[in-house]
Amino acid sequence: MEREKEEKEEEKEKPNEGHITWRCLTRNQKEVAKRILDGNYHVAQPAGWGLLDRFFIFLKSIGFLTLLDVDGEGYVRRMITIAKLLMTYNVKILLGIASMNQVPQTLFSDIGLLMTLGWTAEQVKNGVCNRGEGKHPGPVHKDTLSDALDRFSPSEIEHILNEGIKLLAKKGFIKDKVFIMDATDLETTDKYEGAGCKTVKEKHVDKKGKVIEIEVTKYGFKLILLKAVENRIVVAAKVAQIQENERNYTFPLLHQAQENLDRKSFGLLLIDRGFLDGVDLWKIKHPFRTHFIIPAKTNMDITNDARGLRKKTGEGIYYAKGGEKGREIEVMGIEGLESYLQYGDEQHFQEYETNRYKKDENQGRKKFRGNALNVVMVTKWDGKEYAPGREKVFLTTLPVSSPLEIIQKYDMRSLIENTIFRELKQGWRINKFPKKTKNAVTAHVLLTLCMFNMTNAFRTDLGQDLTQRGIRRHRLETLSKTYGKMVIISPPYYAIFDIEELAILWGKPPKFLFRADPEKFKREYGLS
Repeated sequence: MEREKEEKEEEKEKPNEGHITWRCLTRNQKEVAKRILDGNYHVAQPAGWGLLDRFFIFLKSIGFLTLLDVDGEGYVRRMITIAKLLMTYNVKILLGIASMNQVPQTLFSDIGLLMTLGWTAEQVKNGVCNRGEGKHPGPVHKDTLSDALDRFSPSEIEHILNEGIKLLAKKGFIKDKVFIMDATDLETTDKYEGAGCKTVKEKHVDKKGKVIEIEVTKYGFKLILLKAVENRIVVAAKVAQIQENERNYTFPLLHQAQENLDRKSFGLLLIDRGFLDGVDLWKIKHPFRTHFIIPAKTNMDITNDARGLRKKTGEGIYYAKGGEKGREIEVMGIEGLESYLQYGDEQHFQEYETNRYKKDENQGRKKFRGNALNVVMVTKWDGKEYAPGREKVFLTTLPVSSPLEIIQKYDMRSLIENTIFRELKQGWRINKFPKKTKNAVTAHVLLTLCMFNMTNAFRTDLGQDLTQRGIRRHRLETLSKTYGKMVIISPPYYAIFDIEELAILWGKPPKFLFRADPEKFKREYGLS
């Protein structure tokens, strides 16, 4: 009922000319110091949100905040500006708030942070529609944020993500030459509107200790993304239903990444087996001029042919060893195998399809040859030797005269599970959705990727060695740097002072000061 009242009140008070342009407060230490001396400031609150002030400055300086001021195709309310709602939700993501039920006691209880986001003191205290104090904390009802996400079309939120990536590319944050393409399931229940479903076989141990396979139906969505290896920035992403084949999104991702990065090729692409398709791989190598490494399936002819060459010698076959004692690795590179018959352009594939149904050699079936591909085969991994017929086989367009280097390159793909998918799910709560609808899920996922990208760029810009650290550790470090700090709001400005500095400004400092130097502080701020 309260949320419905907000909507009615906001419609009644909606401005006549479009929606209000959203402006963040600007940090101005000296101006706010003068206003404190004059008693002209609105709010003084603990700065528990820490380094987010510098993060906001970073977002504003690269132009990201303007991207949030979208039209909102399904959003008819204008009293609360769209950008303000989106940035408020982005802060929920940054703070690692998993449930919308936690918003009132966490995000909405931080008055200084809310006012830095652009909410006025009146809105924070009484709400945007003057509904009265005490019913629930915060400028809006908690469900207003989740309802807002449901009203945005996926294309609008994709636009924000893609334009943010373009900003980072133009500023020089994305210079990578190695990229990873992968997908992960985002499971839900069958109650989610727009969720897909698939049935998979899973191995379980029964009561007698026997391993059995059972069929399990899963509901939800799938996140498919293209990620730069070195700086961890996601350069293109799509949200699909959980049962959809990721191969359908190979070229939508690549074309979007081309546009986002303003480049035609990507150097090297490390691809998951789920994207395996002969025509697609040919296009990646030729129209896109990009090398690839991808694991082969065990039932492929080229896999069997490679395994048949184990321990063979000759031209175009290379062996290499590596690893520490007890964790040895042995690999072999094989040049120019032609038994992946589907590998080629559309015309080649049509010829393959025609040829495969011919009944005998006289009709030309065995005369059909595939295009050459290089292969790297792993015969020993982590000190364990693979039995004949069990070797791991990888297809690549890179030279394989040093096959160990190919495996080391592909091993970087495992980083996506450890540094992207795991961190996104455990640290960034990307699978904790605000509402059970497709639009809300898509908006939450893509906005989380926006903040993930911007955080990685922010860390790089500050020159801090935070690239390999998760968001949870970043939050813990933040607390120690903001201990004893206060945020002072005097629109359109804010400032952050140590509590001892505030005591100096108020003219009644304590007898003992541990962090502030009164004389130095007065000189810096021009105080008599």
